Amino acid sequence: MLRRATLLCLTLVTSAGCNMLKGPPRDHECRSTLRQIIGLQNAYFSERKKYSIHPVEIGWAPSQGNRYLYLFASEGPLTRRDELVSPPLAESVGYGPDTRKRGVLLEDLLIKFPPELMTQLGIEGTCPECNVTLGCIGNVDDDAELDVWTISTKDRPEAARGTPVHHLKDL
Repeated sequence: MLRRATLLCLTLVTSAGCNMLKGPPRDHECRSTLRQIIGLQNAYFSERKKYSIHPVEIGWAPSQGNRYLYLFASEGPLTRRDELVSPPLAESVGYGPDTRKRGVLLEDLLIKFPPELMTQLGIEGTCPECNVTLGCIGNVDDDAELDVWTISTKDRPEAARGTPVHHLKDL
């Protein structure tokens, strides 16, 4: 009986890369958040026949302690998560990491977002015949490597619409 319980515990701890004792993988934050944002974008589109590059318009803000910089467009002001001044929420096109908790500056991540991916962010086309692509970047383990994801409302060579794509892996 003890052997079966131990085997079950080991299976739970290692299944799907999730350690039940420590919680989900750290890159889970970005992947799940991008899925949440795309869901909000799709709901917004179904009501207004357009997407938004402003998080506040779709009713989204990151939870406290977020590790990632979330980008809704390639250009525009970003809401900070530190003591420095942020733009009005209606003008913001993204949110920085929680600097107070994580010690990572928005600017440090922004300059490292791959340029070839940055140009894909935002709204493409004229709505209602349009799509939106969003991205996030973070450093989940305090080394030089970064974690970069994107998600889009259009099908892409790497994934179907609504599926996050992992471009750079930090872990």
